[in-house]
Amino acid sequence: MGLMRRRTYIVDKKLQYRLLGYNAIYFFITVTALSLALFTPLIFEISDPTLSPRQQAEVAGKILYLHSYLWPAFLLVLVILGFHSVLVSNKIAGPLYRFRATFQKIVEGDISGSARIRKGDLLINEQTKIDEMISVLKSKIGRIQTEEAAMGELLAQIHGQELSTEQKAVLTQLEGHHERLEKEAKFFKVA
Repeated sequence: MGLMRRRTYIVDKKLQYRLLGYNAIYFFITVTALSLALFTPLIFEISDPTLSPRQQAEVAGKILYLHSYLWPAFLLVLVILGFHSVLVSNKIAGPLYRFRATFQKIVEGDISGSARIRKGDLLINEQTKIDEMISVLKSKIGRIQTEEAAMGELLAQIHGQELSTEQKAVLTQLEGHHERLEKEAKFFKVA
């Protein structure tokens, strides 16, 4: 049997709840506008004192009809939009979560990986750019590490030769710089 993985839809609570809140605000603005557009003319119509009781009853029937079908439909749309908002925000928050993990690895000196997101997630272009950035960074750091190693070999060759006092002082300074460069270059894990 295959390993069943539980899917988490709320990855970044702050971001996803904020997006859900924005969608709720848009929904309530839309509901308010539609309600005003549908009910206001009927309210003005039923308030007209020239209407006969039969005509007022017809308008009241229209208002009751709208109330009985419109609000359940709005509630259903609210639930559907809520679920859809969580699903779509997951396709944004999931990649952002992975990008943050990749960035943390880079901060720690590990540039051996890349940013991978799930099939169907959004932010594909950002993943491509992050992978491109990591590739260039790997290449540059690899070259720096190669050059640092070559510098170490040359310094070792020079160290074995007879040098004047001034040259020894300069060599000592170069070796100090080389040690610091070597330490910084070894911080990064390329492979």
